[in-house]
Amino acid sequence: MAISIELNEISDAEIREKAENAIRGSIGDRPKEEEWKVWIYSGGSYCQVIVKGPSQRRERLFFNDTCTLPKKIREWLDAYPFR
Repeated sequence: MAISIELNEISDAEIREKAENAIRGSIGDRPKEEEWKVWIYSGGSYCQVIVKGPSQRRERLFFNDTCTLPKKIREWLDAYPFR
């Protein structure tokens, strides 16, 4: 499975890594031929997260506290698991 993750403007390396791991964990194991693209854009008091798979796309804005971003991403994606 190919997962392309683009992180923009998240300066804290630990938060970046945890956010990426949360997304990879929520996507789970997929067939090798599937391609997934993920974009995380950060701008001051918000982060926009877009996850696009072969048949699904999810997008959400998260506001404030970047420190809790990985947890919020995991909760969001796990609430509606990818099929």
